[in-house]
Amino acid sequence: MKILNRIRVITGLIMTVMVLVSVPKIGAKQIFYNSLDSQKAVKDGGGIVHAGVFVEGAFDNGFYSEKAGEAVSFPTEGQLLLEAGSIALWVKVMIDIKKVPGESFIFMEYKRGSDAFFINHSHAWNAEGICWMIKHNGNWFANGNGKSCSQPLDWKKGETHFIVTTWGPQGMKLWIDGELEGHVKDHKTGPAKIDDDFWIGNIEIEKGSTLPSQWVQDELYIFDTQLEKAEVTDLMKSSLAVEPSVEHLALTWGTIKLKK
Repeated sequence: MKILNRIRVITGLIMTVMVLVSVPKIGAKQIFYNSLDSQKAVKDGGGIVHAGVFVEGAFDNGFYSEKAGEAVSFPTEGQLLLEAGSIALWVKVMIDIKKVPGESFIFMEYKRGSDAFFINHSHAWNAEGICWMIKHNGNWFANGNGKSCSQPLDWKKGETHFIVTTWGPQGMKLWIDGELEGHVKDHKTGPAKIDDDFWIGNIEIEKGSTLPSQWVQDELYIFDTQLEKAEVTDLMKSSLAVEPSVEHLALTWGTIKLKK
């Protein structure tokens, strides 16, 4: 019995070291994290599930809105900043991107009528890719400002991809799978106003949603500054290297993942 206990202790220490070795060196402060793998995880993180299901995602489970009006929301205060920041999450594609009908949102923060953050796919703006969009004081994209889009994406159903968007002094940046896909240098801020909640999925409370999300959203992070390329790469690799939980270690994944 003593030998078995020692083996368990040694195994636990080895697994802890493996997790710590995989922690990325990120200078930006992480101000929000949620695994999005269950209703309990969302609730424990202060969020609300407005209908929807949790299915296999990039890591363990993620949130999937099968029908219009299904989404997850979290309070914005203290977890999303106006001046600068970064949003990172994994998505699993649930339909060939060329067949997504109309408009589909991956992440949304919307102050109706004036200001917004979007990560979305829209046939009107980028029929075969995704866009990172910012509305500021009622203005969308004068002279190309406020919209940073990818090139056409040959994404097929069942694939998983890592998306990072940043805003701030370096302009709007859209990263996909560790590569810079879009960069608007002269839009150097977020929205002027911010709503009480931000949303995962395809929903606008005031307007009413018309389409399901078409993505499984997984492992959501928000930072207080703009991530650099090396930080984006480190975060992506850390997610690939280690499962989100290791035998319920004392330090949770959300704490240890970016612990310096």
